[in-house]
Amino acid sequence: MLSSKELDELRQNIDHIDIEVLELLAKRHELCVKVGEHKIEAGHPTRDLEREKEIILKKIALGKRLGLNPKFTHQLFDLVIEHSVRMQYQMKDEKHSQPEKNYRVGYLGDQGSYSHQAMLKHFSDKNASISSFGFKSFKEILKSVQDDVMDIGILPIENTTSGAILEVYDLLQGSGIYIIGEDILEIKHCLVGQADAAQETITTILGHPQAIAQCNELLIKNPDIKVEYCSSSANALEEVISRSNNQTVALANQFAAELYNLKVIEKNVSNAQQNFTRFILISKKEKKLASEIPAKVSIVFSTGQQAGALVSVLNCLKQNDIGLTKLQSRPIPDRPWEELFYADIDGHIEDPTISSALSSAEKHCKFLKILGCYANSALPKAFE
Repeated sequence: MLSSKELDELRQNIDHIDIEVLELLAKRHELCVKVGEHKIEAGHPTRDLEREKEIILKKIALGKRLGLNPKFTHQLFDLVIEHSVRMQYQMKDEKHSQPEKNYRVGYLGDQGSYSHQAMLKHFSDKNASISSFGFKSFKEILKSVQDDVMDIGILPIENTTSGAILEVYDLLQGSGIYIIGEDILEIKHCLVGQADAAQETITTILGHPQAIAQCNELLIKNPDIKVEYCSSSANALEEVISRSNNQTVALANQFAAELYNLKVIEKNVSNAQQNFTRFILISKKEKKLASEIPAKVSIVFSTGQQAGALVSVLNCLKQNDIGLTKLQSRPIPDRPWEELFYADIDGHIEDPTISSALSSAEKHCKFLKILGCYANSALPKAFE
């Protein structure tokens, strides 16, 4: 058995190695920036998937000789290469669109809300500064963008557990707003309360309606616990602080709990352990995305009520081998039994295949509008 001194020495050595790893990663980043600059000047594509695959396979083989698990080496270099690719795409996008450097961004709730965290995640690798403002409702966020009070709004649009967030789809109807980006945030709901709170003291759970829907199995198992809805997870945490008792807890994550100096009573209380929310970024200005960047196109359309009308639209995508990643229907106000369809498709609006397919689809629609073309948050891997 190691002595305390020997254990401390080992840990110090590990710390020193970690610092060396970070320094080397920083040097690698600098070199990748120079490579990215060359690709822009020379007009070369950002990615070469075959070369990436070859690099990863060589690293796996080397790692195996050094005693490292192949899966670990694969995951590590997947992450390292993805970081470099995203950075180089960002460089090309900035060169192409020359975006503003300062943005006013509206999100739901206060600091620590999931929308706030999604905003921080999205802009963490962007060469721009943001001034962020919390709002009490999705409607207020959208109106702030319409009225030029905010440059960008961030809204949750769907969750892998509770499904589409219909209020947001309804707000998009006729809003004149464009979708300019997306991001995926992993949601890890916890029960959060005061320092003296415990599972046996809980009588009330506070949370945003989406959070409560994503944790309803917990509530079914505890029918005596009262549920109260809040405008955001941050609002629920503020209410826990305000009530200052050990009986009231909020649904939020560990990041928010630490931000508000509250205690995590129970972790991962979602119905599903894999729980993700997709957020969209909205703006009054359409996004001009470099054609090389992997993209999504969001559209809204309506069809006649004749048999096969929707199928005719979708066939235009199928015939061109275009992937449909989302299809959501919503009723049209004051037009009983008529529906709007929102769809997300893989591809860039400047791709002739995409534009041709949408032109064909439009012939089967009463109307079709492009809501935006924006960077796909998921990048294809060199190999699985």
